[in-house]
Amino acid sequence: MVLLTRPLSQVGNLQSLLEDSDLDYVLFPAFEINKIDTVVPSQRYDVIIFISVNAVIYAEEYFSQLFVEPLKVFAVGPITAKKLTDKGVKVDAYPLENASSQELLAMPECGELTDKKILIVRGKGGSQTLKNSLKVMNQVDYLEVYRRAACEVSRLHVESIERFMQTPDGIVIANSVESLFNVVKLVKEIRSYHEDQLKSRTLVVLSERIKVQAQSIGFKNVHVARTPSDKGTIIELLNQQK
Repeated sequence: MVLLTRPLSQVGNLQSLLEDSDLDYVLFPAFEINKIDTVVPSQRYDVIIFISVNAVIYAEEYFSQLFVEPLKVFAVGPITAKKLTDKGVKVDAYPLENASSQELLAMPECGELTDKKILIVRGKGGSQTLKNSLKVMNQVDYLEVYRRAACEVSRLHVESIERFMQTPDGIVIANSVESLFNVVKLVKEIRSYHEDQLKSRTLVVLSERIKVQAQSIGFKNVHVARTPSDKGTIIELLNQQK
């Protein structure tokens, strides 16, 4: 059995893939994603950076205002880049493997940015790493289009974790460090003794960064999907089932 921790509004594709693979699952959302009504800056930008898939989803209605040529579009990782490509947007640079601000900043395309106007499309709050690094030589603004709200314990959470804990070989999926930490918090609130049980289960994550953080809080059996995508996650889940 698989513990799915994505927001309910964004778990549909992975649910379908799990069902196609005959893998049982329960829903245990760590966050809700809420759209923010915003105003797009009137100035033109040289570079627009999308920080997540959610940034793409919730900024789509502003694409006609944002994409004024000439400009370049960067993404923080391959999943975000694919989401943009699927919507017909050409992506000029993105890390091919791990999705992170540090990986993007290490790319030559970012290193070459000087005296540019840069817009970072993201959710409310979060890391300042990208902006702080780029604003040394450039003008950097934010366009915040969504807000993450940590879920409170619900009947769904209680029922799902009780079912999951009855399966000794259950697998947890975590898409981010933040979601993993919130899953642990929710589990502790439901049954404090479930925390150690949770950390003893196999954990599948999308990057080495999440793996390191997971191990730091006590997860021992952590595996990184070969590709940070829904299909890559399914492949890793099937490998763990063997």
